Amino acid sequence: MSWPRMGSCSSFACFPQKLSSFSFHDICVIEKESKMPHHCCVPLCSSDTRLESCKHLSFHSFPSDKDLVKKWIVNIRRDIGKDFAINRHTRVCSLHFTEDCYPKHQGIRRCLVKDAIPTVFHWCKGTSTQHSRRKIKKQISSVASENKENKAATGLQQFSVEEHSYSRQYTDGAMYTIYPTTLRRYLESSSSGDDSLEDYEPSVSPDKASVLQTNLNLMTLRYEEKFTLLRFCNSDSDIKYYTGFQSYISLSCFFQFLQPECNFLYYVGTENTSSGTPYDLLKKRGPSRSLSPMEELFITLVRLRKGLQERLIGDLYSISEGHVSKIVNTWIIFLADRFRSLPIWPKAEQVRKTMPACFREHYSTTRAIVDCTELFIEQPSASDCQRETFSSYKHHNTAKGLIAISPVGQLTFISPLYAGRCSDKKIIRHCGLLDLLEDGDSLMVDRGFDIREDVERRGASLIIPPFLHGQQQFTDEQLKFSRGVAAVRVHVERAVRKVKEFEIIRNIVPISLCPMIEKVWLVCGHLSNFTGTLFKG
Repeated sequence: MSWPRMGSCSSFACFPQKLSSFSFHDICVIEKESKMPHHCCVPLCSSDTRLESCKHLSFHSFPSDKDLVKKWIVNIRRDIGKDFAINRHTRVCSLHFTEDCYPKHQGIRRCLVKDAIPTVFHWCKGTSTQHSRRKIKKQISSVASENKENKAATGLQQFSVEEHSYSRQYTDGAMYTIYPTTLRRYLESSSSGDDSLEDYEPSVSPDKASVLQTNLNLMTLRYEEKFTLLRFCNSDSDIKYYTGFQSYISLSCFFQFLQPECNFLYYVGTENTSSGTPYDLLKKRGPSRSLSPMEELFITLVRLRKGLQERLIGDLYSISEGHVSKIVNTWIIFLADRFRSLPIWPKAEQVRKTMPACFREHYSTTRAIVDCTELFIEQPSASDCQRETFSSYKHHNTAKGLIAISPVGQLTFISPLYAGRCSDKKIIRHCGLLDLLEDGDSLMVDRGFDIREDVERRGASLIIPPFLHGQQQFTDEQLKFSRGVAAVRVHVERAVRKVKEFEIIRNIVPISLCPMIEKVWLVCGHLSNFTGTLFKG
């Protein structure tokens, strides 16, 4: 009885009775499976029924015996999981079976014998990989023997293998040196019957000192080209340009002042579970800290002083922009907390001892000189924030802060930041500066700080230029007093300029930095005390 071909136009009635229970969907599935392409599941095997080069191969499904299936899985080195599952479509091609796995009377490899196991793989012995290694060894030994024969035939001087090394430049531009002892051992092993490759330790170079010196020179050149603190530590002008400190020694002293707390810093967004263990000694998962605390301080100072973008700093250090942001934010919070605890308000006796001559003659009771400054910020999107931060004096959205300096020019008080709409009088009454005044002190201010009653209520006096108060013009005495006050009060303007030399607050501050702007303002104000004095000598 002839069987009709699947998918032909013959009627289903001519099929045997055992197929009469199959539906049309079942028959279509059988037809689809018979034409479905198969791919070998062995790693690194590219056999596929759709390739012309694989038409002569047969693809075998896994056996039904569970113990035999385990042996197949072990041999092909696959683990059952989400990436690999055994089903009726999982096949192994005939390249991985030996001749013994097929019946001898069978002309074409279609069926496997019972208990057949795939054993032919590229990682097993006797494969093409080791054949290629043997071929390379034979080529090296033949080249060496030809070189010896050529030298003997031409009468050239025989060179000792122990006295010379051989160098070869590869396509990547690197120069690799094969030392004589290693080459001799390799050539001797190539003639032996052992096909395994052994690892040989390279012999010690006779000029080890010169190699170490060369490596040291290369390391020096590398650090000279890389943007790091070590590159600028020998130049005081570079240290002052990037950090504001006068020299590397002063920067090192400042870093020692931050010790040992800076070794316990954890980046913003991480939890401190070290129980007092320094960060460098803490064993944790993930990559280790890529920069030292000193280098992280340098990055923070460069960000504040020069206003470099975090992405640019990340490119200079080959780290991500987010990593730079975590480093800078962590150090700004740490520095702000450390500076906030410093007692920078001097005693009255110390102010009198260090008072310059220009103050001592006419303004000997001056305790502090006060002024306000404004920082430009990006326009907020909320209308209420726009109204509160808009400054009618600067015609821009600003944040306003107050500073006070001693007569010698040292910054002695830094107020919090207020909205640009606040007046100078409101800020000085609220910031807490008036509570630091003592009996007999004098506060030198501009005309915008008309707070004489508040100052006198604390037993102090106010040095302020006179107002007209209905007069047509100032008298000669008033003009002389105003000029004298302006001549010495100009130093507070210079102090404000020193603070704004930190370009992160001199330019327009973006909205993304506004949550940190008050800490940045405090840190920049304290750091300005390290950038030198206003008076020479």
